[in-house]
Amino acid sequence: MTLTAEQLRAFGRDGYLVVPGLVPEPLLAELTAEADALIARQPAPEGKVGFHHYFEHPSALPVAHRALRESGVLALAGELVAPLAVDLAFDHIQVATSIHGWDHSPGGGHIDGYGIEGQTEPHSFTLLAGIYLGDETEPGRGNIWVWPGSHLGHERLFRKRGVDVLMASGNGGHACMLPDPPDLGRGEPVLARRGDVLLAHYLLAHNQSGNMAGLLRRIVYYRLAAAGHPERRAATQTDALLEFAPVRAALTSPEA
Repeated sequence: MTLTAEQLRAFGRDGYLVVPGLVPEPLLAELTAEADALIARQPAPEGKVGFHHYFEHPSALPVAHRALRESGVLALAGELVAPLAVDLAFDHIQVATSIHGWDHSPGGGHIDGYGIEGQTEPHSFTLLAGIYLGDETEPGRGNIWVWPGSHLGHERLFRKRGVDVLMASGNGGHACMLPDPPDLGRGEPVLARRGDVLLAHYLLAHNQSGNMAGLLRRIVYYRLAAAGHPERRAATQTDALLEFAPVRAALTSPEA
């Protein structure tokens, strides 16, 4: 599969994209079994509801590690950042779950990589990819919420107040908690089906929502970085499309 010009423009405009039906069912079945085995080995505390996450070394999740490449997820991420190469940013893959019983709609979003003990700069990356293991075609299923266009809102924030504004605030990457917070628009749940893939810009504000659907929500997340990202980290905060040359080109095309 190849991303269309309209998909590239949508990513540039909204900061995220859902690619339908990318992962084939046989691979999904393997991935689901691996995630379920992890959850069975390390169950959430009794009585817990809402989000519960697992961050595992890729060697502990061999199917998930293989799925990143065999499913086409990494190849599509590469289309967003070409000619830069892209791969896992850190030594983990995340299995995110949401347990039934948490009735919650988030009031604001955050960006990842803040609130980590001992850090001196954000642990940033280029984009987030997620493989859906269940049906999230309706709200209230533990869906990730996003604030469309907020990657550009964060870009404006960092240009105006400096790239260290969120580090200095100590609020875990929540621009909405700053004094005189920026207007990042309205949040909305991402709707997707089993086998769909989420591609989201690092600077896109996002958050977790409640699960009242009676099912365990599961999704596999990969934090990806373009080659050389650590060296250009600060520059990517003030130029949101610095690592996304094909997206910038699609937005500036006469056909846009």
